[in-house]
Amino acid sequence: METSRIFLTAASCVLVAWTASAALAADGKALFADKGCTACHGEDAKTPLQEGYPKLAGQNAEYVFRQLQDIKAGSRANAQVPDTMAPIAADLTEADNRALADYLAGLDKFTPATARGPADAAGRKLYMSKTCIACHGKEGLKPVLPTYPSVAGQDKAYLAQQMRDIKSSARKNGETAAMQPVMHLVNEDEIDAIADYLSNVK
Repeated sequence: METSRIFLTAASCVLVAWTASAALAADGKALFADKGCTACHGEDAKTPLQEGYPKLAGQNAEYVFRQLQDIKAGSRANAQVPDTMAPIAADLTEADNRALADYLAGLDKFTPATARGPADAAGRKLYMSKTCIACHGKEGLKPVLPTYPSVAGQDKAYLAQQMRDIKSSARKNGETAAMQPVMHLVNEDEIDAIADYLSNVK
């Protein structure tokens, strides 16, 4: 009888632990905090630690999911310190990445850090003439495909770095092949102007 009671108690503990683990995996908010994502991206996912780190709140779920999967697979390195995300992503399951992506997509859209300035007109014109609008939508708010990122209100330094990395082929995961031909027609000053414009879209 005592042996049976001990066995049942042990089994109950295992079940409780498994249930807690499964609940965490399904809870994107808990994962975001537990995996230390807040340290770089902010508790609200739209107040990054420093310039050059992306704002994640309100981003397309499918896009976020694929980026997490690519970082885990080693086909994408994050722009700031390449080894920062790799060990974190290595511990994330596909279900974890889905939960994180869904959680981030459900947050309020990221907001710009600065007021819109005189560079808007030039940046907006370039955004249109360089055909960025064809994939990312009006003012970068509504991408034509869920695998494309929403770029409105994103961190300026992050946007500029990603454009440069795609142009140089330093970043070539996901849908970047479609963007490369466009980026070869955009010079350094134009990249900065487009990034400045998009970072201030509300």
